[in-house]
Amino acid sequence: MVGKAFMVSLLLVSCMVPPGFAQTAQVGGDAKARASDKLRIEYVHFRPARWETEHVQEFESEHPNRGGLVYVYYTNISDAPLDLRYWRLNGNDESYWRLNHFVAWDRAWHGTLAPGRLGVLEINGITPGFAEGEPFDFSYIDGTWRPVAAFKGILGEDPVQIACIRVLPGLDTIEVHIRYAGETPIAFESLEVVDKPPAAVEWTTQRLEGPGHTIARARFDAPFETAALFVVRATVKTGEDSRAVYAHRRAFEDFFPIGTWTNSPETFDALHRLHIDTMVAGGNKEAPFFAEAAPKYGFRAMVHTGVPVNVDTVREFSGHPSVVCWMLQDEPDWSIPPNIMEFVDRTLRQYDRTKPTFITLCRNIKFFEYAPIPDIACQDHYSVTAPSSSKWPRLYGTRLEETAYYTRDLKRVAEPKPIWIWTQGIADWTQRPKRTVPTPEELAAQLVLNLGRGAKGILWFNHDREIAERFPDAVEAMQGWGRVLRMAREDFLASEPVALDIEAPEKTDVAPLVTWDALILCVTNLDYEIHPEAYPFVEKTDARIAVPLPAWIKPATALRLAPDGVRPIAFEVADGHARVTLDALRDCAVLVLHNDPEAAARYDAAYREAVAIE
Repeated sequence: MVGKAFMVSLLLVSCMVPPGFAQTAQVGGDAKARASDKLRIEYVHFRPARWETEHVQEFESEHPNRGGLVYVYYTNISDAPLDLRYWRLNGNDESYWRLNHFVAWDRAWHGTLAPGRLGVLEINGITPGFAEGEPFDFSYIDGTWRPVAAFKGILGEDPVQIACIRVLPGLDTIEVHIRYAGETPIAFESLEVVDKPPAAVEWTTQRLEGPGHTIARARFDAPFETAALFVVRATVKTGEDSRAVYAHRRAFEDFFPIGTWTNSPETFDALHRLHIDTMVAGGNKEAPFFAEAAPKYGFRAMVHTGVPVNVDTVREFSGHPSVVCWMLQDEPDWSIPPNIMEFVDRTLRQYDRTKPTFITLCRNIKFFEYAPIPDIACQDHYSVTAPSSSKWPRLYGTRLEETAYYTRDLKRVAEPKPIWIWTQGIADWTQRPKRTVPTPEELAAQLVLNLGRGAKGILWFNHDREIAERFPDAVEAMQGWGRVLRMAREDFLASEPVALDIEAPEKTDVAPLVTWDALILCVTNLDYEIHPEAYPFVEKTDARIAVPLPAWIKPATALRLAPDGVRPIAFEVADGHARVTLDALRDCAVLVLHNDPEAAARYDAAYREAVAIE
């Protein structure tokens, strides 16, 4: 047994299913198969709206999301193209759900659906009719104005989730992280991309005895087309029953930025020495950033396109090698409805398909409506001397781990796509008059807390030139942690949060991330006090941490990646656990338990390369 939601999930929706193909959908049900169907519902993914409420309270929370996110995957099983006109749910057409504001937005990832092709419908429901346990009576209507598929079930969350799809450089390899929350053994039979058979697939493990995590790596003979939507299908087996789980994203080479917002010709060299390689830029291709700084330093640009879309800007920079993403809007969850942002995203993709779209959000209570829209979602919650959408215990600050709750919430909503995080840097905030920027410890702790929750990119907010001159210790901290990011950016890009039962000293946060060949521990000392000038940390000595190891992680070395270099740390492995000891933990630490005994040399080379540009 893996829960009531799963037990009602098996549904045969068409008598035209090929022999031996087990059709599943997490909403479940027992509708009668229909020979007249032209569309086969392959899978229905449901994700209930959820965010941190115990440790974080938003000021404006009068209208909470009471629904969920639904992705419907379907195949044209007829001999002719299908012109799908609209969907119907629980007896009401899509217009009913839109015009009554019962959905934040909806979109279909296809035009006319050719025979044998798969399509995806996304519905972002915000009302109780989209809550877990609610009925889901769905049909799609085509140009004949008749239903071409019907489906009945109950909304429920699948214990198998495709948490992350990473696209590697070259667009011919992907890594897929899958987490399992069920209690019974499960086997992973296959992984594929619909309409694109892989040449080879490797797994870290294909069997889990209970809750756990696995990674698949699929290689293809030909690369994906840039920006093409692709659908991953994983076949899983529980007992004698096999079924498929689906997830989708667009094809872009994933890149881990180390970024900031403010820049100018006077600061380009300083930013480079802080290991910053990505920043907000625009104007035209002849601007100093694009004409001089980008070729010299390898800078990449996040280009604002605005609401409505500034088509001239898009045309100016379409295909430009230095542009890493289109910034649709900063913090639209304050003032712009999500359906407008979905329209903006769709409009931009009609003008340009060369770069991913990007949105920065700030309110965790609204992440659910906005984060699934772009290719990359981001959040910018800071915990010290900065304006905030959350209720703080002091005017000048809150607990540093608030930023981790926001990152965790954003990560779950945006899956399986990557998230970037604006983490607190050097800007002119005034809520804490005695020190208007974070201390080195406050800066470092927020960074590591964000990394531990699955950030696939770090953007410092900010690097204000005049403020930086007043607080050289903050600049030194940003530079030192820039070295760490340079050393481990590929590890963070390849990693995913994993649920492990960790033993650690009191008031110590240990966030584990797993990759193909390493376990990363993001350790943060939570033994501190909120203070009007500087949060005082109580240093821990001989801090011992015990962590159960995923089956494929067999550490040959344990390392601490720090601003002052790479250091081996004491560790031992016994009874499936690794035990490490930190001589001292002042604010935070990044630890790597690596299968490769030569990993230290590789990190050290990256560290020396980073220091060389300073």
